Amino acid sequence: MYTLYKTNLQMIEEADYILGISSIATEEYAECISKKVLEGVTVNIIITPQVAEILKQHPYSEKLNLLHNCDTFKLNSIDKNFKMGLIVTNKCLSLTLARKETGRYDITNGLISFNPKAIRWGERLFEYYNDHL
Repeated sequence: MYTLYKTNLQMIEEADYILGISSIATEEYAECISKKVLEGVTVNIIITPQVAEILKQHPYSEKLNLLHNCDTFKLNSIDKNFKMGLIVTNKCLSLTLARKETGRYDITNGLISFNPKAIRWGERLFEYYNDHL
């Protein structure tokens, strides 16, 4: 059930850069991303207003305080409610959407590609959201 989730964590651990769009927050993602930022990896993440509220609370707020002065870390909230997870790295793309039947975000189903064209498509999708902050 958590194969995609574990694969996403591995993608983050192996990344030379990370672009992300997220409508969820987990402690594992926060830990993995914090580690990469502290290693000097460029990380740029866009989140929903709901996730922004979650990140103000323990344990996320402590991690964010550590990353506050890191030049390689950008965290932006977009004023849109979406149910999507996008991770783009130099090696891989992962895209997770809400289920049509329930409208709920589903971490167990998604698309993963190692194809350079898919990675570039993911970068363009990230740029689209980043341009609409």
